[in-house]
Amino acid sequence: MRIGINGYYLTTLNSGIGQYSINLLRALAEIDKKNKYFVFTTQKIDWNLPENFRLKVVSPLPLFRRTFFNRFFWEEYQLGNALKRYKIEVFHGLYQSLPRSAEKIGAVVTIHDAIPWRFPFERKQLTYRWYSDLRKDLVTKRANKIITVSETSKIDFAAIYGIKPETIEVTYESIDPVFWKKPTPTEIDQFKKTYKLNRDYILYTGGLKRHKNIRMLIKSFAILIKDHGYQGDLYILGAIRKTMAVSPYIYYRVEDLEKYAKLKKIGDRVKFVGFVSRKDMSLFMHQAQAFVSLSLYEGFGLPAIEAMTSGTPSVLSNLGAYPEIAAGAGLFVYPYGPHRIAEALHRVVTDANLSRQLVKKGLEKARFFDRIKIAQRVLEIYKEVYDDYKINFQP
Repeated sequence: MRIGINGYYLTTLNSGIGQYSINLLRALAEIDKKNKYFVFTTQKIDWNLPENFRLKVVSPLPLFRRTFFNRFFWEEYQLGNALKRYKIEVFHGLYQSLPRSAEKIGAVVTIHDAIPWRFPFERKQLTYRWYSDLRKDLVTKRANKIITVSETSKIDFAAIYGIKPETIEVTYESIDPVFWKKPTPTEIDQFKKTYKLNRDYILYTGGLKRHKNIRMLIKSFAILIKDHGYQGDLYILGAIRKTMAVSPYIYYRVEDLEKYAKLKKIGDRVKFVGFVSRKDMSLFMHQAQAFVSLSLYEGFGLPAIEAMTSGTPSVLSNLGAYPEIAAGAGLFVYPYGPHRIAEALHRVVTDANLSRQLVKKGLEKARFFDRIKIAQRVLEIYKEVYDDYKINFQP
């Protein structure tokens, strides 16, 4: 098979879709030495996959860079032309986008969630509303097979996209192997020096989008300090993506979050680190007292799985996919109750038995998300749509 992959998010590996993309491609590269893959990106990136995985740069138009018009033209027309140029037989859109002509071959798309339609502020920008609505309509017409990353996400977006849930395939996300590796004492020492870590901390990763509920996290952390005497810091990793078109309405600004932390009189206890490497992300996870995410919705919630893999106990929102993917392996909280959230964080960092129990269950749960098995199922889906394409469209 000649398999085309939309690698748009490979230029933004700090994003959830970026991690989904690279984790899946690396696993596919381990199990598939036969088929030819053509991975399309907007610019050159570090590339160390086998010879049957070829990186193809399709440069966007020089006009209106980092706008949704430019992005749509790249996804729709430039990728559509690439399908013909490289004689692609199966195409996988790793997010809710399929180019023109994809319906004439084996077309697979991964739809991660329905977040833009769940939160009105997500679609406040007119061009993003146009882009997201048009993309939604086109993928439902063009896809031969739709993949999503959790049962929660499947049920949620099926109604919004007007798709029967039974026609959607669930293949969970896989974990970067770096989180399974326990850091050495030397690595830990260097890490602490680099980031000037001199006391315990609670960690949040997962981006700065508004539905991540970070203001509530800061408010809850202030209560943890005031009412429970917590002596550590809160580290917040992530930043606003600047490599692609984004709507300014969907993100918190770091300066606004810093002002809010100062208003709560904990400005010196909340650390905004920005983007870090995957290696450093793993070290942050392994050394944290607890991981916390109060997200109002997750289609999957990869950082929670990364925390489990790292042996770090978690306090998680009871909304979205977290209860599905982390059942029994996290302490769940209602994400609008700051006092209860603070109490849960206090329990995790002070109750050694509870912490050990969560770590044990988390490691057991993390093994379920086997990257090779997930990649094998995706490869089977490629073969299924390829067979249909050969039967239906070839003379």
